Amino acid sequence: MMRALFVALLLWAGPASAHKLKLFVTQEGGDMVGTAYFAGGGPAAQIEGVVVVDGSETARFRTDAAGNFRVTAPAHAVISVDGGDGHAASTKAAVIEPPTNDVEAAVARQIRPLRLQIDAMEERARFSDIMGGIGTIFGLFGIAAWIASRRGGKT
Repeated sequence: MMRALFVALLLWAGPASAHKLKLFVTQEGGDMVGTAYFAGGGPAAQIEGVVVVDGSETARFRTDAAGNFRVTAPAHAVISVDGGDGHAASTKAAVIEPPTNDVEAAVARQIRPLRLQIDAMEERARFSDIMGGIGTIFGLFGIAAWIASRRGGKT
């Protein structure tokens, strides 16, 4: 029984996301401007990226020290980054109607960092998430102990 439970838990477990690579991309004029970062908020510096349009590679780029990049790509392009060691992310560039005047363009430039911060904050592990995980572990061990006690100590 315990072996079956152990095997089921191993098969049920998803990939770890402690160092999950994230990609945030917005459109500015004809360019795609973005940031690659890890789930904790650290920048994915100096990693390779590629732009794919209709299944073929159209451009390559490299992030800077802060994880930022700018690449010319059409609105329907898929932008991917590969940080090595299994850390990869890709996103389809959102089709955004270009600003019609200078005020809209200025507002879009000012809002971009705020959108990036919100996206990064949503990915961070919060204290409540950590405590919930610890509680789940204790709960599973409690259930296992309860089952073991009902059997009279047999495993």
